Amino acid sequence: MNFASKAPPDTDWDADQLRVIEADTEARLIVEAGPGTGKTAVACARLAYLINEEDIEPSNTWMISFTRTAVAEIRARLHSYVRDASFAIRIATIDSHAWSIHSGHDPKARLTGSYEENIARVIELLKADKDVADELSQIEHVVIDEAQDLVGQRADLIEALVDHLPSDCGVTVFADEAQAIYGFSDDSIGRRKGATPTLEKPLLARLRTVKRLGFTTLGLKEIYRTSSPGLRKIFSELRKDVLDKRKHRSGLHAETAEKIRELADKRGLKWTQMKVSDFASDDLLLFRTRAEVLMASQFCDLPHRLRLSGYGATLPAWLAICFSDFVEPLLAERRFLDLWAARIESKAAPQYGPSDAWQHLMRVAGRKDGSIDMQRLRRRLGQTRPPVELALAEYGLHGPIVGTIHASKGREARNIVLLLPNGAEFENIEDEIEEARVLFVGATRARASLIVGESNAFRASTLPSGRVHRSARNGQATMVEIGRDGDITARGLVGRNEFSAADASAGQVFLTKVADVVTTYKLEADHDLDWRYRILAGSEGPCVGALSRNLTYDLWEILANKNQRYSHKPPSYVNHVRGQGCATIVLPPDDNDLETLNEPWASSGFVLAPRIAAFPPFYFFGRR
Repeated sequence: MNFASKAPPDTDWDADQLRVIEADTEARLIVEAGPGTGKTAVACARLAYLINEEDIEPSNTWMISFTRTAVAEIRARLHSYVRDASFAIRIATIDSHAWSIHSGHDPKARLTGSYEENIARVIELLKADKDVADELSQIEHVVIDEAQDLVGQRADLIEALVDHLPSDCGVTVFADEAQAIYGFSDDSIGRRKGATPTLEKPLLARLRTVKRLGFTTLGLKEIYRTSSPGLRKIFSELRKDVLDKRKHRSGLHAETAEKIRELADKRGLKWTQMKVSDFASDDLLLFRTRAEVLMASQFCDLPHRLRLSGYGATLPAWLAICFSDFVEPLLAERRFLDLWAARIESKAAPQYGPSDAWQHLMRVAGRKDGSIDMQRLRRRLGQTRPPVELALAEYGLHGPIVGTIHASKGREARNIVLLLPNGAEFENIEDEIEEARVLFVGATRARASLIVGESNAFRASTLPSGRVHRSARNGQATMVEIGRDGDITARGLVGRNEFSAADASAGQVFLTKVADVVTTYKLEADHDLDWRYRILAGSEGPCVGALSRNLTYDLWEILANKNQRYSHKPPSYVNHVRGQGCATIVLPPDDNDLETLNEPWASSGFVLAPRIAAFPPFYFFGRR
């Protein structure tokens, strides 16, 4: 039976796509797929075909993706193809797959080890551990997505994995070398001065040249993402230019930017004149650097979302609003619907209703009797990476998305506003080539229209903690990033050392009221908390939290970098700290921080937190 007849009704596979989907079970393929050619759909259809038509056991298949966001999209699409069989497929990022091998076969495995140490240990297990070999022997097919982005130790890990799979295990690798942009970060344009290009052979080159691995190459050519003539030329002609090594010379970045301007639907927009209110909720505004995103967000007083490294998946506010005082071990559906009606309906409701919310809870921690195991729910939601069923993909409130090109890799939107950097400088030609690919990736996120604007690509500094800061032109203030992971903790929201039970309750009540609106806070240093900053709801509102020492330490680091550590001090207060509604923090039942909290949060483990993402000015004054 032809697989195409079993695909979703709106899917009409072309010949190139069918060649990949219906390839032999044992085939090892590298599929070159440019943006908009249906790569994700084909990747999922490939597995669906093997399961439906070739009787491959779903639990013996792996899908390895680059990001957790892509994992969520893949899981949803696979479910539409193979229904409940999709739950048996091991769909995860490469890091999650690596940790599964490490923790499952090494009793000494610890998350506290360095990333390099953990990956090196997994590679050792792949090569020498008999139990790992037995596990690999059961695998019948592996699909690897976005292979061009697997560099360094991740590339080493994939090479070792493929090399130790059974010889009859099929592997399908999807890649587009025109979108290889992860040699650098999204924090700055170009390599830092003095850096040298890597001499390691890319993963795709390894797979192609090692004959015993047995890979052949296929391609997807037809563009489906857009019908816009200009965009189609960017997707095809510009892609050829970016890949053409004969054009890899000085000036490629400027030529790429100019070509994008020529083919865009609109050009000339200045980011300083942009208003988020001019854009729809499904529009995506892309900047090159982290600091530009933070600046744009800081001066926007309307709801929007951030797509930025360090501001990943968050849990929706309704979880804490429903369960902050819920201490029973099991939750019945009727009780949940009552909680939702009383606390969420018409107040802080998400984009879905109570029945969908209940199904999400059941998927994460449901029992056979139809109830929710609250202890298990807390353990699942308290993980560093919470389940995609409940996590929000972007950081903020429903509205236009503002992000970096790097953080938006693999995503798309109907309308893209791409802010091209002016005055970009490069240390070497490798740097310039990669930056040209970054612009290509940004432009190809669009489905319907592309608007091109200009940004100043101003330089910002990054502290060892990852926090960005930038001195204002007049030198009197320093813009400092607030809201990074670790700045706001459960202890800083309802801790006994920070709050009385009554004050903690007042703060949580206020946050419930502003759970789905933009709120501006004020920070005030408290000497009783070792000069940590309290988060105040305006001049007369309650204190809703206290930032951790992470920010305070970084402020002193900024002063040290300016050689002002002994002449100046951090400010006693900071204004204009923006909050994009609220999120939920969940502590697992065995978390040590629970004993430091006030009740009822010490027993429930659910705490409401302001979703702060700000870049306010800090005025460092001289000591008197």
